[in-house]
Amino acid sequence: MKQIIEDIKQFSGNMSLLYVEDNAGLRENVEKLLSRVFNNVITAEDGEDGYNAFVKFKPNILITDLNMPKMNGSDMIKKIKAKEPECKIIILSAYDEKEHLHNAINLGVFRYLSKPAKVPELVQAIYDSVIDIHKEENRRLFLSQIQTIFNYQNNIVVMMYEGKFILSNKRLLEFFNVDDLESFVKENSDIDGLLLEHKDFLYTTTESKWYETAAANSGKLFHTKIKNYKGEMRHLILKSRDVPEKNGHCILSFDDVTELNLMTLFDSDTTNSDATRQDKEAIITFMKIIKDNSAEVKIHNFYKGLTIVNSAVISEITNDEVTLKTSYPQLKIIKLSEVMTVSSEIFPKSVFCKSIKSIDLDNQTIVINQMSFAPRSAVDRKFIRLEPEEKHGCTLFYKEIKFAGDVKIIDISEVSVKLEIYALPPGMRENDIVKISINLTLHSRLISIVTDATIYRIDENLHSYYVIMLFTLDINNTHVIKEYLASRQMALIREFKKMDSVMAPVSEVKKVGTTCNMYHI
Repeated sequence: MKQIIEDIKQFSGNMSLLYVEDNAGLRENVEKLLSRVFNNVITAEDGEDGYNAFVKFKPNILITDLNMPKMNGSDMIKKIKAKEPECKIIILSAYDEKEHLHNAINLGVFRYLSKPAKVPELVQAIYDSVIDIHKEENRRLFLSQIQTIFNYQNNIVVMMYEGKFILSNKRLLEFFNVDDLESFVKENSDIDGLLLEHKDFLYTTTESKWYETAAANSGKLFHTKIKNYKGEMRHLILKSRDVPEKNGHCILSFDDVTELNLMTLFDSDTTNSDATRQDKEAIITFMKIIKDNSAEVKIHNFYKGLTIVNSAVISEITNDEVTLKTSYPQLKIIKLSEVMTVSSEIFPKSVFCKSIKSIDLDNQTIVINQMSFAPRSAVDRKFIRLEPEEKHGCTLFYKEIKFAGDVKIIDISEVSVKLEIYALPPGMRENDIVKISINLTLHSRLISIVTDATIYRIDENLHSYYVIMLFTLDINNTHVIKEYLASRQMALIREFKKMDSVMAPVSEVKKVGTTCNMYHI
């Protein structure tokens, strides 16, 4: 009994109950009992008063006597049922003749109890009413939400509540070859193991359960791997949707994309191969999945090493090109740099667009047609790497001899520096150890950092060389360079916002730096 009462209070939520009884003493006693079981109880003293109270408060459950003055219980029930057919009605009556029972059935009464009703019997009737209302509400929510999911008839669609499948479409039953949802739940009691482990896919780990992650990321797309009733491993795209004003409820949609042969792209060796990076067809396929699910992508670009990130939607796709709609500031940066990176949770790697077909500032759209998977991306970068102010200094010592040529810092981080020099010191090569002295300005004062560095890479340009060096600073110099980068980052944000007087605010400026000529540090 105690558990049933707790369940009633848990599931009744904002429900209300109307109790109609003309006997004042009985009404008062039963009201006290009902108030212990139900959160919101309303009382009325006769049929007419009961109907008026129903119109005013619109209760979910009605408990009533039959023989009452002004308007008897049967007439009141008829009027209420005509107004609200879904109301759960429990009759408490001293009349238990067949005539009254048949009449109650014809009126659509939920339960008929004889007076004086036993407390466990009444509580059970209220519990059954609440559970029935809860189930009906779940069905209504499911049917209304299911219509908003794209192409749901071809997808597996389920409603979950508190980590349990409570409703599903036929596609789920066909996928697992079961007759009904109850059979599926019985055969798959370990729902944690429903999604199988695969690199960069969603599945249950020691840190989190897959369905909790999905529910907490409404609208986000996830790759999943599930075995069907034939034992075949299927690749499905999962999307979760919140159910408005219903905590604990969510709709999950699984779109089977196995036939697109995308699963192997998540193997690191495959993804890093030149053939895969240039696989434009695969990228277009991913873009179509995103568009079909009304999801967004992120566009990453760079202003003097500062990563500028904005959301974008895919407005049009052909077999050869993709049209994106994004913010005006991002379009301005793309126009300057002529390249960009696109990321999404369903890409195996970020997509690098090495050239832009067209930019329409008036309609805020951009068309791309040269795309490849990037082996490395600024999205994954650990350290801020920024272009310093114009008035900086850098001196290079190779084999303890000061280099006489001009040295310019292209960008700097707390672990690396990229230099531009116009002639290499004789014999300089990768992995050589050099000494560098760097002079920067922090809060209007000069700071100097002197350290040994290892040459990581040398890139030859038309008239100069880029030399990328790695170093490990001591504690004091690490603190100084971090303070400098934080200050420089804020200065670049202010500078970026002033680039154009009509430029809209930057939607997102990440604390991750890079340059368009990428190297991974």
